Amino acid sequence: MRIPSERQTEQQTAQPPLARLPHLREQVVAHLVRHIVGGYYPPGSTFPTETELAHTLGVSRALVREAVRALVEKGLVEVRHGVGTRVRLPSEWNQLDPAVLFERIRTGKDETLLRDLLELRAVLDITAAELAAQRRTLDDLSVLEQALRAMRRSLNDPLAYAQHDAAFHEAIVEAAHNQLIAVARRPLGQVLVRAWELTDRLPGRMEASQRGHEQIAAAIVAQDVTAARQAMAQHVQQFEDDIREALRHVSPSALPEFLHR
Repeated sequence: MRIPSERQTEQQTAQPPLARLPHLREQVVAHLVRHIVGGYYPPGSTFPTETELAHTLGVSRALVREAVRALVEKGLVEVRHGVGTRVRLPSEWNQLDPAVLFERIRTGKDETLLRDLLELRAVLDITAAELAAQRRTLDDLSVLEQALRAMRRSLNDPLAYAQHDAAFHEAIVEAAHNQLIAVARRPLGQVLVRAWELTDRLPGRMEASQRGHEQIAAAIVAQDVTAARQAMAQHVQQFEDDIREALRHVSPSALPEFLHR
């Protein structure tokens, strides 16, 4: 796949070079999402044809066609037969698509988006912890403990830890026994996994996160609503500090591959 060099990319656009991903389709999708969200292909502009993209990226037209379908699903482009493909307006993008959301946050063009995401996460997760402390069952506690054990075993593996972290928070949401919270948090959860894959690479972050998880679980087990709320609030604040630090210091090429799926 012929991807523009870092120097060429910087000369053409403010967007970073493409991160090397293991699957070619994900490479192409990640490259195009980054350049659309970053403004290299401006809203309302005509998107390159399959032939042009295949030539530029050094891949087959069939693979480009698959990538464009993914862009359509994300609401980034609109295909008009006989007219061509157009880049849609940001207001038409699927704002909860993990790749779109994370790229918008990473580019920093919408300064309020990260704040909004963190506030939504706080509202849902703190409320879920409170409800879980009140409503958890023995089965709920068993699932919660399984997630905790898996995290303890994964403290040397950021990617695995992020997946078990997600399972832990999903277990809390399930223990809250509020189906609307579960539905509201589902797309947010996908973005958080990708963010954790990034923050878990910070020195000492997983150990600090694990201490927070243990405190949350202990409060839920004890049915201590106040302690559950306080522990989750502290945990959410720690994540906010971590993700802001990570986004300030990490280079785009070092972003975990799963951020672009």
